[in-house]
Formats: sequence, structure tokens, C-alpha cells
Amino acid sequence: MKQRFICAAIAAVGMAHGAHAVDLMGVYELAQANDAELRAAEQRLSAAGEIPTQARAALLPTITGTASRTIGRSRTTIAGTRLDSEDDDTENYNIQLRQTIYDDANYGRLDRGRAELSAAEAVYAEAWQNFLFRVTERYFDVLTALDSVRFASAEETALRRQFEQAEQRFEVGLAAVTDVHEARAVYDAARARVITADNQLEDAREALREIAGTWFENYARLIDDVPLEGPDPEAVEDWVELALDFNPSVLQQRSQVDVADADLRIARAGHFPTLDLTGGYNRFINNDWVGRDPITQEALASAELRNRGWEVGLNLNVPIFQGFAVQSQRRQAGYSLRAADETLDQTRRSVIRQTETSYRAIVAGIREVEARRQALISADSALEATNAGFEVGTRTIVDVLQSEQRFFQAERDYSQARHQFILNQLRLRQVAGVLEENDLVEVNQLLR
Repeated sequence: MKQRFICAAIAAVGMAHGAHAVDLMGVYELAQANDAELRAAEQRLSAAGEIPTQARAALLPTITGTASRTIGRSRTTIAGTRLDSEDDDTENYNIQLRQTIYDDANYGRLDRGRAELSAAEAVYAEAWQNFLFRVTERYFDVLTALDSVRFASAEETALRRQFEQAEQRFEVGLAAVTDVHEARAVYDAARARVITADNQLEDAREALREIAGTWFENYARLIDDVPLEGPDPEAVEDWVELALDFNPSVLQQRSQVDVADADLRIARAGHFPTLDLTGGYNRFINNDWVGRDPITQEALASAELRNRGWEVGLNLNVPIFQGFAVQSQRRQAGYSLRAADETLDQTRRSVIRQTETSYRAIVAGIREVEARRQALISADSALEATNAGFEVGTRTIVDVLQSEQRFFQAERDYSQARHQFILNQLRLRQVAGVLEENDLVEVNQLLR
């Protein structure tokens, strides 16, 4: 009962300091704005969104225009005598249009761009769900570390008291010196555990600050009566089906298969002809045109000369032989497509295994939490009985110290099991590809 009183007192102090404690959603909102990894994923998705636009450009006409003006002067001299001088001032304007009528490779590139965008969307979905889980995991790492410090401090206090009592009993001749040494050794080990727990807490807080950009002192804790609910839906087959439909890794690899299939289409297009429509318009102006006598070449008149014209044509390009390059590219693309199919199959198998593992972790976690709770109750009862036995001389100081250690270890195990159960629930939803913000809201309702 003394040990339980100590732990309850420490917990009450923690709750008093946690009046303005941050909760999971508070950390989530800060992390959403500060997490560099998530922001980088958003920018990569935006960059991938430009790929289909660039591929679609090959299906649209291209129009180019040029304009030039040339000004010059020429002089003719013989033996130092200037015979003639001419000024030159010309303008040239040209506009060209090209529209691809048929090029199967362009449609393959458009398919590839769309598939790459789908893959990028799956990558972002994975990054987003990883972010949600990462925020929760780091928050609960802090809660676990806080409990570890709390239990380690309570254990140190209890074992210090046992050490002091052993010294007092030795001084009055009621205990052997070995009892003092045993109590001192166990107490020193407890002090070391406090140091380790404090260091782990600082590491956990720093990891949370890395993602949220803010250092927190007080945290909302998990309630005592955590509802031990099984997976919903209940059947593991339903979760596997969800995962195969929505897991981002599966979706990404499916898109990679589409990319490889588009590459094969592009390679095959090397055998097909291409047809382009071309058109142009040209305008030429000579501002200082000089008319000359066709016989004497004497200047007769000066005027502005204009010339304009247009043209329309079809360009057909038929590949005949390219040194077997197209055949090689087609085989290469075929191999890549088969490799992508195999990778998709392996990804599906891996996701099935992860889903079943995560499902079993929840089912086993329910039993573990219940077992850890019972183990804590039993350890508390055993400690009380051992202390009573020590008082009447039927138990030794070693028995008491071991019971103390078992009790505090049971507290640590129970705390970790409860926290891990929450994370396992989110992990299953993450593997299935259906983890969302509302899941964090539900977890946050279990914090006080």
C-alpha cells in the first residue's frame, strides 16, 4: 500500500502541473505547419503535377515567330575613285506553325506522365500517413518516458527507505551487514535507472520538438481505463482487402507498372511513322530598294519593296532502319514491365504480411494489457505480503527488495503495454492505407 501511495502522490503532482498540458492534437497542429519532411513531400507532389502538362504539350501546336531588320551601306571604288554608294534597309518577319497529327510516342508519354503523377500522389499519401503516425508515436514515446521517470523515481524512493531501514536495523543488531550491502546495491541500481530514465525523457522530448518545432513541458496523459476494443472490421480478411486497395505502397507500385507499360508503348512507337502539319507566313520589306537599268545597272528609281507569302505542308516520317535500336529499346521496356509486375506482386505480399501482423498485434495487445494489469495487482499484493513477512521474520531483506523491483517493473510494463496498444491500432490503419486525422482526434479524447 505504501508503494501505491507514493505512485499516486507523484501522479497527482503530475496532473497538477499538467493543468495547461499540451495534448496530441496540439502537437499535431504545430507539426503540420513545421514538419520539414511533410512540406518536402508536398513540394514533390506539386512538382510531379507538372509532368502531365509537359507531356500534353507535345500534342498541341507549336508556333514560333522571328523578326529581323538589317541596315547597311555599300560603296564601290576603283583606283580611289568612288563609283557608287548604296544604302540597305530590310525587314523580315516570319511565323511558323507545326502540329503533330500522329505520333504514338507522344500519347505514350502522356500516359507515362499521368502514371507518374499517380505514383507521386501515392507517395504523398504515404508521407501524410507516416506523418500522422510519427506525430502520435513521438507523443506517446514522451508519455512512456514520463511514466518511466515517475516509476524510477518512486522505486528509488522506496529502495532508499529500505536501505535506510537496513542500516538502522544493523546499528541496533537486528540485521546482518549483508542486508545493508544488499539494500545498498539495489538502491544504487535504482538511482542509475532514474538517470537513464531522465536521459530517455529528454531524448523523447527533443524528438517531439524536432517534428513540432516547439519544446513542451507538460503533456496530457492517457486515461487509466483505456477501452480495449478489437479491430473494426473484425475479420483480418477485411483488413487485407482494405490494404490491397488503399495501401500507398501498393498504389505506388501499381502506378510504376503503368509507367513501365507506357515506356513499352513509347518504345514500340519507334516502329511507327509520324505525320506533322506545317505552315508558315513570311513578310519581307526593303525600305531602300533601288531599281536599275538591266544593261547599264544605273539607278533609275528608289522605292519600298514588299514581299509576302505563305505555305502549308505535310511531313511524313517513316522509320525504315535504325540499327536495331528500336528493337533493343522495346525488349528493354518489356523486361522493365515484367520487373515492375514482379515488384508489385512482392509489395502485395509484404503488405498482406504487415496487415496480418498489425492485426494480430491488436488482438494480442488486448490480452497483454489485461495480463499486465493483473500482474501489477499481483505484484502489489505480493509486495504487501513480503513486507508483512519481513516484519515477523519469515522473509529476508532480499525478498523485500526483489518484491519492490518486481512491483515497479510491473508498473512499467503495464504503462508500456497501454501505450503500445494505442499505437498498434493506428499502425493497422496505416498499413491498410486508411489512417486519417480523425483517428488522432479519437486518440486525443483518451488523454487528460
